Amino acid sequence: MLIIRIAIVVVGILLPYLVRIPGGSSWLHQYTNGGIAGFLFFGAFNAIAWGAILACTFLYKRKLSAIAPVLFGFIPLAWVHSIYDLSSDAQAAIGLVFIPIYALVPIAIGGVIGYLIDRQATR
Repeated sequence: MLIIRIAIVVVGILLPYLVRIPGGSSWLHQYTNGGIAGFLFFGAFNAIAWGAILACTFLYKRKLSAIAPVLFGFIPLAWVHSIYDLSSDAQAAIGLVFIPIYALVPIAIGGVIGYLIDRQATR
């Protein structure tokens, strides 16, 4: 489980940047333009989402159970970060605060599904 937890943290930190790469350098530059302050901003708010996924793994005994919160959490986050345009509005950066907060709902659903899978597998 330790390797899975480390992978969740690493993917959670890098996810906003990785999903922007297919959009080109200008698309990626929207997220990397902030320097160290921008990196810390993304890190702090995305820690809400990947921290919730990480917290779910502490409820499980089997590694397979972690798949549900990871998929339910990272797929919506990846999709939103891949299409979110910071140049669309002057206040668009405020939306970056709410993306991980809104992701808590699918993460919770995935956490419950993972919990049910874990309980079924331990029977």
